[in-house]
Amino acid sequence: MIELAPTHKYGLSLPTPVMPAAGVFGYGDVYRDLLEEGVLGALVTNPISLRPRNVAQGQRILTRGEQVLLHTGLPNAGAKAILRQYGKYWERSPVPVIPHLVATTPAETSKAAVLLSAARGVGGIELGLAENVSEDKAVELLHAAQDSGLPLIVQVPFSRVDALAPRLVEAGADALTLTAPPRAVLPLPDAPEDKAESGTRLMRGRLYGPAVFPLLLNVLARFAAPGANQLHVPIIACGGVASPADALTCISLGAAAVQVDVLVWRTPGVLREIAAAFKAL
Repeated sequence: MIELAPTHKYGLSLPTPVMPAAGVFGYGDVYRDLLEEGVLGALVTNPISLRPRNVAQGQRILTRGEQVLLHTGLPNAGAKAILRQYGKYWERSPVPVIPHLVATTPAETSKAAVLLSAARGVGGIELGLAENVSEDKAVELLHAAQDSGLPLIVQVPFSRVDALAPRLVEAGADALTLTAPPRAVLPLPDAPEDKAESGTRLMRGRLYGPAVFPLLLNVLARFAAPGANQLHVPIIACGGVASPADALTCISLGAAAVQVDVLVWRTPGVLREIAAAFKAL
């Protein structure tokens, strides 16, 4: 068993250290027929906010080789509607459900966290922070989400690990997901009507794919492995993990668990392969 909240009164025990990253597995229903029990340690949901959010306008996905750029706007129906639709499924889940909560304001974050914590099957909450959040605001949002009474994992923005991670641990985060996908820009392919336009059209979003993996290892080597900067809470490695070897490398650098992101869309079986590698280890 993997314990993600060793100091919390309830704890958060996972049968395996493998889970999907937020945003790739729906709310638990999408891949339920593709993976047998015993593969996942927990089910991390798509992002959830207190109020409904609309999908982003314009192009929302762009691929370049094996790299994927996403800009979705974190669309969802809101916490109450999602609980009505998926609460019964979460209750029957063989593994803990970890809703990914979009941090907005402290008041909304608190209300959503309390709502989600009331659903049976929910074992903890993962809090997603905006890229530009200040240190003080991040701590305020953490404390608001702790109103749920459940173990709290905070997903740290890639560019803010140095500033935020130590503060969040000091403020009482039970675990950290390192990291949220980094922000990036890619040129959009020209449509015929764009040929006469000057300049290059760009798409901004979050970057996924194997190019992110070396960046993840750098973060783990600095903050999860033993050393002066080691964060003494469980670390969930997230970013470009694409094989059992990748996952085992993350564990060797001090991660307690791993999240697999958009590779799940192309190869759902990679979760099974990674779980088997951990079991053999």
